[in-house]
Amino acid sequence: MQRMQGREQAQAVRRAARENRWSGSTRGAAPGQVQCNVAILPGAEAAAFAAWCELNPSVAPIIAQTLPGDPFLPVLGEDIDLRIDLPAYRLFENGEDVGEAGDIHALWQPDWQGFAFGCSFSLEDALRAGGIPLDYERRGFGGAIYLTNIATKACGAYAGPLIVSMRPIPETHAAATLRLCERFPKLHGAPVHVGDPASIGIDLNRPLQSLGEPSVVGSETPVFWACGVTTQYVIQHARPRRAVTHVSARMLVTDLHIDDMEIS
Repeated sequence: MQRMQGREQAQAVRRAARENRWSGSTRGAAPGQVQCNVAILPGAEAAAFAAWCELNPSVAPIIAQTLPGDPFLPVLGEDIDLRIDLPAYRLFENGEDVGEAGDIHALWQPDWQGFAFGCSFSLEDALRAGGIPLDYERRGFGGAIYLTNIATKACGAYAGPLIVSMRPIPETHAAATLRLCERFPKLHGAPVHVGDPASIGIDLNRPLQSLGEPSVVGSETPVFWACGVTTQYVIQHARPRRAVTHVSARMLVTDLHIDDMEIS
């Protein structure tokens, strides 16, 4: 019954996105359902991008990809259409960010290929289910995104810095958080760093983006996960003729449940 209710909630979110009734963050939408980052590239670029993803599985753990020209991802949901099912799309031309769009139906090209990969919003659901205290939520904080001094593994022109999301976790639960996240490699998996932000080039007071109120770490430990926003920086470096991604925090909500992502 819960699985059915989860799928119905996910479908309702997608329906609202299609009808331009949902344009904001999907954090907390359809709890327990897998949310995905999305990248769409021309067919001539898709193989190199896919190879970069394979080299950087914590950044872009591919869950599904389309055939060239096919906008549908039935493995994630029978009715999913990558042209219309995200709340917002970021558009790139020759690596330049040229703005956002509510849908890309009219822009879709016959050689475009889409990729969907795990999102830390879903990993948060797994943390909640696993009993990890997310006290920051009660403070109105929803996570923050930072640029690190760590380079991703390059594949041809596809290269760039690692972007991470940060959530403060009680120090007494840091080890349990690591163990739990290791069971969800398709949702970014284990943190890439725990503790001292400066050692990876981060000033906690200077996020690229913060969701909700400013973070107060206090006695907690800052924990950092690879973030799908990294793909946008990599696309800007590679400069494909055209590309499309999700807009940060506005994800594709799927019919899959997070339990489907867990490995033993």
